[in-house]
Amino acid sequence: MKVEMIMPQMGESIAEATISKWRKKAGESVQKDEVILEISTDKVDSEIPAPAAGTLAEILFNEGDVVPVKTKIAVIDTAGGAAAAPSTNGAAANGAGKAHAAPQAAAAPAAKREAPTAAPAAAEESGRFFSPLVKGLAEKHGVALSELESVPGSGQGGRLTKEDFLKYVESRGSAAAAPAAAAPAPAQAAKPAPVAARPSAPAQDVPSGDWGADGTRVVMMDGMRQAIADHMVRSKHTSPHVYSIQEVDVTNIANWRAKNKGAFEKSEGFSLSFTPFFLEATVRALEAFPFVNASVDGKKIVLKKHVNLGCAVALGNTGLIVPVIKRAEEKNLVGLARSLNDLALRARNKKLVPDDVAGGTFTVTNPGVFGTIIGTPIINQPQVAILCLGAIKKRPVVIDDMIAIRQICYLTLSYDHRIVDGSLGGQFLAFIRDYLENWDMKRSL
Repeated sequence: MKVEMIMPQMGESIAEATISKWRKKAGESVQKDEVILEISTDKVDSEIPAPAAGTLAEILFNEGDVVPVKTKIAVIDTAGGAAAAPSTNGAAANGAGKAHAAPQAAAAPAAKREAPTAAPAAAEESGRFFSPLVKGLAEKHGVALSELESVPGSGQGGRLTKEDFLKYVESRGSAAAAPAAAAPAPAQAAKPAPVAARPSAPAQDVPSGDWGADGTRVVMMDGMRQAIADHMVRSKHTSPHVYSIQEVDVTNIANWRAKNKGAFEKSEGFSLSFTPFFLEATVRALEAFPFVNASVDGKKIVLKKHVNLGCAVALGNTGLIVPVIKRAEEKNLVGLARSLNDLALRARNKKLVPDDVAGGTFTVTNPGVFGTIIGTPIINQPQVAILCLGAIKKRPVVIDDMIAIRQICYLTLSYDHRIVDGSLGGQFLAFIRDYLENWDMKRSL
């Protein structure tokens, strides 16, 4: 039986995707849900799994090809003799297919989820992504997730491959069999290792290569960077951008968060950041000003019934992605925090599915986490506005003719001047400011 692999549509506005890498060659055996190839669009990078076990009979496109969605890209012969169990001769599977990845609940930090070492790894959850193949091997060899977390990976983004795991198990067995005398003395083992100083932010990696005579080096954009560049240029050509900035005193928010963050982390399993507060205020503002929660279709203004809130997530030096909190107007502060944590975690581990990045009606971006005070972001088409959160800093301000130290943040609204004027943009920002500054300190979680 022949099973066709089809280029998936990774979002409602995506018409094509670039094949970044084939993980398998024609003629090789594959397992069901084993990663076959990697693709890239302007919204998401994904690892595509095999829909069935068998032999990869045909590869119809090469790496670097741009392929329309819903196009046949490969054929799997299910009579190819692939075993139902993971094969030790197949290529390493570094990730589960996005089309089959079920959204997980808001994930707690790994340290809070560790089970005893004897527990099977597959029964635990992790902030780091492991493929079903690796999880199955871990369970077979009795390697707990807490131990698996520490194993370095050589796959894309540091993923743990099958080969990485098998090498670790081999070295683990050798270490266990080593004579006890070879182990360091207890006093030495208990001595903490020196911690090297490191900068507050990681330095950007520079690709290797020779510098030219003119002192330059040419680096080709990867697929994601090309797609982001094209999308941003289209946005600037489409929307006449206007920017308004509002100063917000978030001292009440900071105090309320400090009082409740311990209870929140205990109940939810992850820390409460400032971002969900801004998301809640933004949702309420979009309900009050529906023309900001809209899009433009020629001479028509399309208002959106639901608030589908896009939240930009940085992916290291490779770019960013904007997963979407669907029907955000139906969620309270805790619900927004859960959704944000879940989407951010899955975005960084390439576990998003197409629906996670589709249908956004408004976007919030937060470069303030990197210390940025004020930003002027580009609108995420076909939306008509985007909100930028600056860093929260203590500043001297005048209150009732007296100087006080307050927690201050600057918000920037970038908006499409075709339908959002300065008055509407200013009122929208003022609503968010008032909502945050008048936060009810007696409010419960």
